[in-house]
Amino acid sequence: MAGSLVNALAGSATVAEAFSDAATLRHMLRFEAALTRAVAAAGLIPARHVATIEACCDPALYQPAALVPVARRALTLTVAVVKALTEQVAARDAEAAGFVHWGATSQDVIDTALVLQLGDAMPPLLAGLSDIVAALAALAGEHRTTSMLGRTLQQPATPIAFGQKVAGWAADLERARRRLAQSFADTQVLQFGGASGSLSALGDAGGPVMAALARDLGLALPAAPWFANRVRVAAFAQDIALVVGALAKAARDISLMMQFEVGEIAEPSGPGRGKSSTMPHKRNPVGAGLALTAAARAPQLAATIVAAMPQENERALGGWQAEWTTLAGLVETLGSAVDGIAEIAPGLAVDAGRMRRNLEATHGAVLAERATFLLAGEMGKTRAAGLVEAALASGQPFVEALGRFRAELSDELALLGYSPRFVDRLLAEIADEG
Repeated sequence: MAGSLVNALAGSATVAEAFSDAATLRHMLRFEAALTRAVAAAGLIPARHVATIEACCDPALYQPAALVPVARRALTLTVAVVKALTEQVAARDAEAAGFVHWGATSQDVIDTALVLQLGDAMPPLLAGLSDIVAALAALAGEHRTTSMLGRTLQQPATPIAFGQKVAGWAADLERARRRLAQSFADTQVLQFGGASGSLSALGDAGGPVMAALARDLGLALPAAPWFANRVRVAAFAQDIALVVGALAKAARDISLMMQFEVGEIAEPSGPGRGKSSTMPHKRNPVGAGLALTAAARAPQLAATIVAAMPQENERALGGWQAEWTTLAGLVETLGSAVDGIAEIAPGLAVDAGRMRRNLEATHGAVLAERATFLLAGEMGKTRAAGLVEAALASGQPFVEALGRFRAELSDELALLGYSPRFVDRLLAEIADEG
């Protein structure tokens, strides 16, 4: 895995701990301890060995670096962990060592540990997304009628309310957040099927053992093992990519509006924030940059998970093995994007005066559409378009050239059209679905 320096712009402190070596071992050993309790309760192993095995399920007893070569030779980390656990138990009680990992298979441990790691990582990220939506919604309400240039195909278009732009960011992000919350909840299920998914090693005790195991780990009990059925995992990965994309949409607009030549908004400032290594005057868009960096990575990581879905037969070769590291990277990428936008959403500085000056710099040309429709009521759209084109070509400021509509073309609320009401509708949608 890349070190923390290489990963500085791609990772998140919020998420990093959930996928650390310590957390990985903790959750794998949680599974083994819970399994031991469950099979003992079902009468499948002597209850006197439970305490010994539980005591050896302490992550501090193991060196992660020593497990890696064993894992690579076995194609699964579970073999390395179970071997090391068995050795620890044997050193205390040779008889108890024979009851480690009773009735389970490698993928049971790996998939359940992954699910538990997601359970650690995702709640703070989902909460962070809710905070971002709330901050953007508040900003949109504040600027419900703040006029700015609409921009289409990178060129000045008809005016819109700045609040509509921001409410659009918030509503789309909330839509993606809700999808992600549901697909995350769908991942929180136990994986337990034994060698090929039949739990045959446990006989009639299979049902009670898996129910007890799920209860102990705080996970839902699925109808059956899902070894080679990966829609839960793939849907979760895709929804992460959608959230990152929604964050990056806001980031892209913020970065464009922060350009010196535009200057309509700015990220919060702070010591060292947005500094250049060589140009002291610069104030770079840092939070937006982190989200855009994440957006360059997330779709490909999600695609890897989707590409791994056609997993053969009951348990696959190479498919689920590719998921763990990819999902960890994808969740860290999401964490980086959330951190970036969470830092700036509540503190975006809005320069409404600069928005007005940018509108005025078009000398009224962006009012041509409204003028065309005002004239069209009198003479039809074709003749109206001709007059408007002539006014634009006259070299005079457009409103002066078409002076007969000076009042109508100076009515700011009329120029915004339905835009303020779109703000209201988007904010109501967020409130209804929150």
